[in-house]
Amino acid sequence: MSHLTGRKWLKFNIAIVVYSLLCADAPAQQSDGPQPQGRPAQDVTALTHFVFIVKENRTFDNYFGTYPGADGATSGTISTGQVIPLAQAADLLTRDFGHDWLSAVTAVDGGKMDRFDLIKQAMPPFACNINNDYLCYTQFTQQDIPNYFSYAQHFVLSDRTFSSIQAESFPNHLYTVAAQAGGVITNPGIPGCDAPPETLVTVIDDQGKITKQYPCFTFPTLADTLQAAGISWKYYADGETIWNPLDAIDSIRNSSLWTTNVVPSSQFAVDAASGNLPAVSWLVTTGAYMEHPSHSVCVGENWTVQQLNTLMQGPAWPSTAVFITWDDFGGFYDHVPPPQIDEWGLGPRVPLLIISPYAKPGYISHTLYEFSSFLKLVEERFNLAPLTLRDANANDMLDSFDFTQQPLPPLILQPHNCSPVSTTSLLFPPRRVGQPSPVKTVIVSNYGTASLDISSIAIQGADFTQTNNCPASVRPGQNCTVSVTFSPLVAGPAAETLTITDSDPTSPQIVNLTGTGTNVTIFPSLLNFGIQTVGKTGTGKTATLTNFGTTTLRISRMVVGGDYTRTSNCPVQLAPGASCTISARFTPAATGTRYGSITVTDGDAGGPHILNLTGVGTQVSVSPSGLIFPSQVVGTSSSPLDLTLTNLGSTPLGVSNVSIIGDLGQIILFNFTQTNNCLGSLDPGASCTLSVTFTPVTTGKITGTLSILDSDGDSPQKVPLTGTGSSSAAAQLGKSLDSSPQDAR
Repeated sequence: MSHLTGRKWLKFNIAIVVYSLLCADAPAQQSDGPQPQGRPAQDVTALTHFVFIVKENRTFDNYFGTYPGADGATSGTISTGQVIPLAQAADLLTRDFGHDWLSAVTAVDGGKMDRFDLIKQAMPPFACNINNDYLCYTQFTQQDIPNYFSYAQHFVLSDRTFSSIQAESFPNHLYTVAAQAGGVITNPGIPGCDAPPETLVTVIDDQGKITKQYPCFTFPTLADTLQAAGISWKYYADGETIWNPLDAIDSIRNSSLWTTNVVPSSQFAVDAASGNLPAVSWLVTTGAYMEHPSHSVCVGENWTVQQLNTLMQGPAWPSTAVFITWDDFGGFYDHVPPPQIDEWGLGPRVPLLIISPYAKPGYISHTLYEFSSFLKLVEERFNLAPLTLRDANANDMLDSFDFTQQPLPPLILQPHNCSPVSTTSLLFPPRRVGQPSPVKTVIVSNYGTASLDISSIAIQGADFTQTNNCPASVRPGQNCTVSVTFSPLVAGPAAETLTITDSDPTSPQIVNLTGTGTNVTIFPSLLNFGIQTVGKTGTGKTATLTNFGTTTLRISRMVVGGDYTRTSNCPVQLAPGASCTISARFTPAATGTRYGSITVTDGDAGGPHILNLTGVGTQVSVSPSGLIFPSQVVGTSSSPLDLTLTNLGSTPLGVSNVSIIGDLGQIILFNFTQTNNCLGSLDPGASCTLSVTFTPVTTGKITGTLSILDSDGDSPQKVPLTGTGSSSAAAQLGKSLDSSPQDAR
């Protein structure tokens, strides 16, 4: 699976060309004038050392969304169509988010980038949103990661680097060494060529077929190519983990190279200081230094600074290029849709810093990069053949270098003090007076080498309360938690502080607590109207407004916004304990998600109160809305079932692609197949036909989705497909009965 063939090759290259043209129109860097045209005529042989540092689980917006001049965002769209601000990120979190294949497919939502809040995994704690905390919609600022911002200001920051595959760590790390993952889309429980025989990973081939394979692979890596060419290399990593992909490469793991060239991460600083760095290095860390959400970003950044300080003070700096990136999106929000260049990727956007004496100072690169770009640059520098189409077609990063400039001096930075407290602020959603909120957590960690003595944990005020499991003395490397609850005593804004007094030099640590109390509720707080034809008014939906206060509520105004109308039976004076209803109807003025709201202005100090409205406008009809196939013998094909697509709009509808999507969000070429006469332009009022055939390759229930990509704002149109594969001839009898006249009524 190291290469694509035929139409796959063509599709791959067309996608690369198209996206390269799109990137050419990206906003120009604001800080240093026009960007260069094409590759500079310079000598890359000035670089003799390449270092690829791979950290964990972050997106560009999570780290650099506030960086001046870069394509960052400070707000994000959630699945209701609402746009919410990206809140202050915590230094470490009490839970992880789903960031596997399905999570990425869900979050990206066909390029809409609006369903990160729906990310879940089998374990409920792996959700983005629990009790409306939207933890994956958060970001750091320069104050939080000052040294990463300093590297960006002095060297190069890329805002168009994407993870290589829309999946989690293990397959992305394989791309960092091989420009492919062999189709792997999951992490193994135990990685590598020495894993137990029952260890398997999920693999999708370029035809969309899913299999399970043992995680030991024979495809070539850049390490193999370098070794054959006599060019020095080392992989600095700790143990046999999913972050050490060479453990899963047979030619490395089952040879002497595993002991001579794969060495502990602590060896990197030793080699950098002594002048023994190889020509190509990978540096990966685990545990406390990796910046995974369950670990401190501050501690991880300090580790990176220590590695770079050692390198910059060593003899290799004048000829070195360092690339610092993060292996996957970690479930965090990012607003830039990843280009789909083949069946596996690209995945969501990640940060990339390029640090070198020849890096353009203060430059923001808008060129499309992925992990294969690093391999491409090394291959060009040492005249090596590409490994796959990925590195053959990747951009080589040379736009970020100027080999004619006066070489930049080392930038020696000081690690900053890591506060024991995981966050400086907690924001609670509006809460009914007297009703306790869900708990929010502050983690207290001891990053020092001596015990952290805690003398006081207190909240000034009565609207917020805390409980904690913190001992009087926290040992080095240990942590404890402070659980904060908001129970407003009166309606209106509330602001208090949590103060933690301890023996750390940053003491006392202050956490700002804010929330709003209210005596008024609107339930539900969101009305979802689903899909509605543009210009047509759908069925109304209703919410209930209740006055839980002890005095009469004066309602002075209701204002509706968006493609919605409202009616209400709410009186001007609503008695204590009384309720009234607010009704709304949706008449979309355009296609796509249409967000609106009803704002109620009243005498409650916690107001105004907002009823959120969302719906989707469409000018496309697909009938029927789904297809269910009778039981079908494995390996045989059903009679086709038809769908009709109709353009309900007043302008031509462009239909560019029709495909079958599997349960894991990948294009599949088995189980279900389709033919159609829809591609091209469909006139107003015109219809076309799509025929789907079911040919099961396995027994049991099989599902898929027919995806129709068109010019409507609601695109793609998705039609669920369901069938059952059978090994028994009885399936044919069932099929015959299902199609009999008496069942066709």
